[in-house]
Amino acid sequence: MGGSRGRGSAAVLVCVATAVLALSAVASPAAGAQESAADVTDAVWEAGAAEAPPAAVAGIPFRFAVYPFELRRLELPSRAFSNSRVVPRVDTGLHDAEGVRMRRVKGRLYEFPRGQASYGLENLNAYRITGDAFFLERALAQARRLVSYHTEAAGAWYYPNYPSRQRHGRPGEYVRAPYYSALPQGRILMFLSRLAEMTGSPRWREAADHTFLAFLRPGPCSGPYVVRVDARGYYWLEEWPWAGMKPDATLNGHNSSAFGLYEYHMVTGDERAAELFKGAATTIRHYLPRFRNPGWISCYCLAHRHPNAHYHAMHVGQLLQLYKLTGDLVFARAADSFSRDYPRPAVNGRLRVEPGVCRAVRIDAAGTPVARRTVTLRRGVTWRTDCRRRLWRGSPVYLRVRSGGTLAGWWLQERPGRAFLIGTAAARSYAPPRRLSVAAGVSLQALAFDENGRVRASRRVSSADGLRFTVNRRAVINGYDRVRISAGDLERFWVRLRSGVRLH
Repeated sequence: MGGSRGRGSAAVLVCVATAVLALSAVASPAAGAQESAADVTDAVWEAGAAEAPPAAVAGIPFRFAVYPFELRRLELPSRAFSNSRVVPRVDTGLHDAEGVRMRRVKGRLYEFPRGQASYGLENLNAYRITGDAFFLERALAQARRLVSYHTEAAGAWYYPNYPSRQRHGRPGEYVRAPYYSALPQGRILMFLSRLAEMTGSPRWREAADHTFLAFLRPGPCSGPYVVRVDARGYYWLEEWPWAGMKPDATLNGHNSSAFGLYEYHMVTGDERAAELFKGAATTIRHYLPRFRNPGWISCYCLAHRHPNAHYHAMHVGQLLQLYKLTGDLVFARAADSFSRDYPRPAVNGRLRVEPGVCRAVRIDAAGTPVARRTVTLRRGVTWRTDCRRRLWRGSPVYLRVRSGGTLAGWWLQERPGRAFLIGTAAARSYAPPRRLSVAAGVSLQALAFDENGRVRASRRVSSADGLRFTVNRRAVINGYDRVRISAGDLERFWVRLRSGVRLH
């Protein structure tokens, strides 16, 4: 239906004004349909950057900063890599004759530590769901390979990476193989810990214990090392080697590694792992504002501070995972800010544009704005859209018209109630649920939607004393920033965040 309307849409244009833009467009204020900031100001979560003094922790031979998080205990079905997906029995990924995941570089196969651990976790998840020993055996194949090529230093097991390369592709930052990384170290720790938990085998518990010891050896030191304590006492899990270079401080690699420490603690009860995980989370709590680019894509690392859209979406998910593990609202609020800064771009749906004036932009292949249009529509239209994002730092959110007559390929500024994606965008979940307060006397409209964004039920409530709810999900629905109530008579109803309706 949207496509047919798009082909005939030229007839409804009353006037079109086109202007070529300067290549260095100035960022305009972020306004309109992007998510509301009514729930919390950035300063609320950025206050989490306060200093945490280094402290001694029993059983750990160095001091580091630790915020007093109260870790939440999650059972296996609620932890990372536990979901409803069963991996296919036929592996279409790159693997060798034993079914072990590999990496190919310039035609040569190499061992792939992170890939083997990740695939092992996926197969353990399939085994948990189905009980089919085929998946357990394939997970065991990954584990046997990993322990077969480990390197040992002071009792700690490390897993070498090949081949040599430039540090995330940057000339002049050469990393010679074999090199060691906290990201696969943490992923392997998670995998071996879970394998020990699910099989009860002492072999895999011993392997997990040795892998954990690497997190107790901050570098530089003799032999391999993957962790460090910075000059301010913050504990870093480094994805990239830093010998002879500035430490990279990569956000996604640090977080991914930290989740392995949490898993090891859940399985073994080792309090050293709990304190190290808290230390890693404290580091992010402190440095997170430095990774952020307000109104734009977050930085991949602190050494170079280059924005990376792919990893930005990962950062949002990891912040929500940190909230899930610690219950600290700083991480949930930061995830909201990051998501508002640069919403996940990929969409596949219908763009609704109501009658009236709308603003359109065309960009070149480099993302630079090159033309603008102001379009007036006599009647509403529905077009197909395939992308929703900011176009430059601080810009409003735009939707790309995939099929829309003369506007195909142009970007329309999102405006609630005027130009918006039909249905849901930028959805994310909160576990544990967060609190929502409604000021006294404020009338609250709660809506239930079907999968197509149509309202299927509506209720209106208010109280002279105000209202309190818990919410477990947030999304932009039909252009408006909404949260979903998680309990009570309005469970699964969505309410709009606005003045007098505050998310805590």
